[in-house]
Amino acid sequence: MRHDSIELRHIRYFLALAEELNFGRAAAKCHVSQPPFSVAIQQLEAYLDAELVRRSSRQVELTPAGQAFREKAVRLLAQATDAYDVAHGVAQGRQGVLRIGFHASMVFRGLDRLTRRLAEQAPLLTVELREMSSQNQVDALIAGQIDLGFGHSALVPSQLSFVTLFHEPLVACLPMNHPAAEHAPLDLRRLEHEAFILFQRAGSPAYFDRIIALCVDAGFTPHVRHQVSQWLTVVSMVAKGMGVAIVPQCLGTSGIGARFVDLASDMSASPVQCMWLTANDKPAVHGLLEHVKQCIYSPTVDTDTPP
Repeated sequence: MRHDSIELRHIRYFLALAEELNFGRAAAKCHVSQPPFSVAIQQLEAYLDAELVRRSSRQVELTPAGQAFREKAVRLLAQATDAYDVAHGVAQGRQGVLRIGFHASMVFRGLDRLTRRLAEQAPLLTVELREMSSQNQVDALIAGQIDLGFGHSALVPSQLSFVTLFHEPLVACLPMNHPAAEHAPLDLRRLEHEAFILFQRAGSPAYFDRIIALCVDAGFTPHVRHQVSQWLTVVSMVAKGMGVAIVPQCLGTSGIGARFVDLASDMSASPVQCMWLTANDKPAVHGLLEHVKQCIYSPTVDTDTPP
């Protein structure tokens, strides 16, 4: 018995013959002439050392060995077809697993739109979302723990490639009844004596430093009372009257009860980046970039029609 000599064409030809029980029709179904078709069936029987069909001038019928082989052959051919489809799907970026790191604020920048688009256009692609800070995303990309990340003012090392999707304004986040909320655009000097709540520096050094720089440029060093690890926590604490903050503009759509006021500073825009490991050759990563550009949007434009 020579298993390594059996080819998929032998399996396909045999199954066609088992269905048609006629060499001429089965050969036509496989788009070959009858002589090479008959030779392939004979080869298969020789390889298996078993008679699979009985031939007579009147009919063709399966032997018991042929009937048993048919059951296994159907599954074997289906598995081979599935293996081809999986390999082709992965190569085209339509199948496999794609791990995306994201910051909580991406929920308000079209992350839901992106996941819906992928579910519609690549239903066999499994998308795993992992919430983490910009700096943790950089570390995870380098370690191969995620495939794609969305950084906000991230300091991107040389191992990573990135595209800047847009520049988003930073805005003042104030309690609802704060007197400075009536002054827009807001001069940050009005917040000089306030307690600030900041996104902790370890999670996003660039964001932290940018906010400090905005205050220094306005003529004061902010009194940082609290540091937290999530932007939504920042906004929630402001809403509870625990301090003031400077946050990405998109958080104004969070529905949390705080006031969001434009800043007078020309330095308030912050880049939003899509990052990936340059050496990552997973097709789904590169195939995703066009979807990212269409689905992830700046909150400064009509959110029903992203650019």
